[in-house]
Amino acid sequence: MKKKILILGFGGTIAMVPDATGVLRPAKSIEEMLAIVPSLGEMADVTVRQLINLDSTNLNPKHWTILIDAIAEDHDNYDGIIVTHGTDTMAYSASAISLAFGRGLKKTIVFTGSQLPLVEYGTDAKFNLENSLKVVIEAALQNIAEVMIVFSYSVLRGNRAIKISESKFNAFDTPAFPHLGSITATGVAFGPLVLKADPSVKLEIKKDFAEGVLAIELYPGIQPDVIMPSVESGRCKALLLKSLGAGNVPSEDPYSLLPLIRYATEKMNIPVLVSTKFTGGNTHMEIYEPGKLALEAGAIPTGDLTDVAAQVKCMWALNTWTRSKDEFKRIIASNVVGEKS
Repeated sequence: MKKKILILGFGGTIAMVPDATGVLRPAKSIEEMLAIVPSLGEMADVTVRQLINLDSTNLNPKHWTILIDAIAEDHDNYDGIIVTHGTDTMAYSASAISLAFGRGLKKTIVFTGSQLPLVEYGTDAKFNLENSLKVVIEAALQNIAEVMIVFSYSVLRGNRAIKISESKFNAFDTPAFPHLGSITATGVAFGPLVLKADPSVKLEIKKDFAEGVLAIELYPGIQPDVIMPSVESGRCKALLLKSLGAGNVPSEDPYSLLPLIRYATEKMNIPVLVSTKFTGGNTHMEIYEPGKLALEAGAIPTGDLTDVAAQVKCMWALNTWTRSKDEFKRIIASNVVGEKS
């Protein structure tokens, strides 16, 4: 019997058509677009549902909630789910959905998109859709429960992925984590790191993501008093510092961020996270003095979380802790669903 697969339309280039001036606009419906790929109906019993149709640049956590609710509604009714999504924020959405469902997820959810619209010559859209369907079918056969990104020949863990190119067909990678599998002429082959559905874990969805997380990319000469007004405003709920190296933060006056970290953590009860800007990198804040001083000031290292996953996990953790610094730190340090080592 064919597997029952749900395809949820969530906008992006894959569902866009050019208007009279040649500018790409969202198509009226994903059904219109998928009619061009009849092979999908031959491979599986496919149901298509349009949720929203936006350029992914305009997505926000409220849209993540819409997607989470739609997946939760049909979690038990399908063998797997594909989400067509814009590439710019796909890794953010995949990270959010993986954290929301956690290890209670019993099905594989595949995010895919394209660099060219489905209606253009040489498009990768049809290829990615067919490959995504192959992956989600094989995952169902093997009882795999992962949130994945499938792009070109790559099968990636969604919360480990980052976008690496705005134009190459192989647009995503997981620099700090092996690929979950590969797609070749002989089919889909999964590696040993995929997560299997665990019947002993109850599905408990935690779908709330806080606003007010300020991410700052550190650079030589960044001035603390530029950041301080945001910290003092009362609207900043957490601060994410993307460090210059393995967690190093400027510590020499007048550019030292140490007083800012102390003020945020001690006076304002605002968590301060430190990540690395390097793709595939890790935070080792105890190695060099600037990093160690930041730790002593109250900063929390994010380990090998991507900067995308660090941002999303911080937003998610803010709505699961009880304002205890130790609890928040424990959540960030924990490996919830394969997002960090």
